[in-house]
Amino acid sequence: MDVDRIRCDFPALSEWTYLDTSFVGLYPVQVRKGYEEFLDSWMSFKVEGTETILTEWLEKAQKVRGVLASFLGARPLEMAWTMCTGSGLNIVINGMKWKKGDNVVFPEWEHNPLDTETLRKSGVELRCISIRGQRLDLADLEKNVDDKTKLVQISQVFYVNGSRPDLKEVAEIVHEHGAKLLVDGTQAVGALDTDVRKEDIDFLSAAPYKFLMGPAGLAFLYVKQEHLRDLAPDRVGWKNQIWEGEHAEKPLELSETAEKFEYGTLHFEGIYGLEKSLEYINSLGMKNIEKRDMEFSQYLWDRLSDSGAKMYTPRGTRSPIVSFYAEGAAELAARLMSQKVKVTGREAHGGHIRVSPHFYNTEDDIDRFIDRLLQAKKNT
Repeated sequence: MDVDRIRCDFPALSEWTYLDTSFVGLYPVQVRKGYEEFLDSWMSFKVEGTETILTEWLEKAQKVRGVLASFLGARPLEMAWTMCTGSGLNIVINGMKWKKGDNVVFPEWEHNPLDTETLRKSGVELRCISIRGQRLDLADLEKNVDDKTKLVQISQVFYVNGSRPDLKEVAEIVHEHGAKLLVDGTQAVGALDTDVRKEDIDFLSAAPYKFLMGPAGLAFLYVKQEHLRDLAPDRVGWKNQIWEGEHAEKPLELSETAEKFEYGTLHFEGIYGLEKSLEYINSLGMKNIEKRDMEFSQYLWDRLSDSGAKMYTPRGTRSPIVSFYAEGAAELAARLMSQKVKVTGREAHGGHIRVSPHFYNTEDDIDRFIDRLLQAKKNT
């Protein structure tokens, strides 16, 4: 990678030591061009023949759906556009058939845990697994999953400290009991080379505004093809309407595709932006990005540990997130931010600072962060 050239694509890096991609990823200038393309087409009303501008937007959504599917190792018909990670999770929960006595299983660190009104009203047992030793113990997962388990939720990378379960092993435990695996991929997709088919994932929901460097207010849901017929849309609108009355718009035949979960107007502007983000990432190569991100996380972990930090992220974790315990973490992060160094500080989970570099960073960024961190600690 030509790092100097890449850094020129991210204007914020001229001012900031930005190490907080797990909070919000930076935009390269190329993504702006996607938004401008959308706005130009609308403001100038550029359409072909008698087609409506909506037709053009829908065609773009289909094109980018295919690019995204390929990026994840999925088929286009398995991908649905949503508005946020939680939206995709709820589509799965609300689209399944539940009965009293069923149970769902999730680790306590889930960002959007499987505790919903739908499940409570249905009498579904919620089984929350405690985290021991800073990571999920798969033996604890296995103890909680049984033949009455219908759904297991897990994050591809835990947002708290970046610990990373082996999804393939998780899937084997889940499927052995006839349950389905629902994955939150928001803290991984764009940093880790992800293949939903190789990992044997049933459902994956993610938002692209972190490591994918895409828009906020747009997200996506993967549904394995074999589950599409049985998973019911939890709402309807013009895009997936069931009604076929005399004055209805022509209904779409979507029962065999994930498009049936798209009930209304999509975040088309965001889709134009995401197209440019995916083009940018693909031009660099996802495997190259993952390699660079993992090198950064190892370098960061070693430097923090050598400086005396008590590490929250387990040694050897191959993850884009590195966390360490810190007294007054939120205040410490605020002090760093006043010096144009951006990380996340939380008092929750024992008080910790979370650091998440991406391929656009350098070792100099990490060194500068640690120097400012040590100086800030001296001045407390």
